[in-house]
Amino acid sequence: MWKDCLKCDRAWMFVGGIAAAIIGKKVLQSKTTRELCVKTVAQAMKLQQDAQTTFANIKEEAEDICCDAKKQATAACDCEQ
Repeated sequence: MWKDCLKCDRAWMFVGGIAAAIIGKKVLQSKTTRELCVKTVAQAMKLQQDAQTTFANIKEEAEDICCDAKKQATAACDCEQ
């Protein structure tokens, strides 16, 4: 009976699943994993903040360029009349 179970792929997959769950739980509860996750999230938040700041700067510069272009267009129209 046990020899038949050892030859069965499903039994090995079941045992592998249990082993993966136990190892996964130990890894997820470790202090090193927690520190790595915290550092990763902190870096992601910093990147997001930097991207938002850069986007805001680009938007402001684009608005300034648009405003200058409108002023130049208005000045060119005034000169033609």
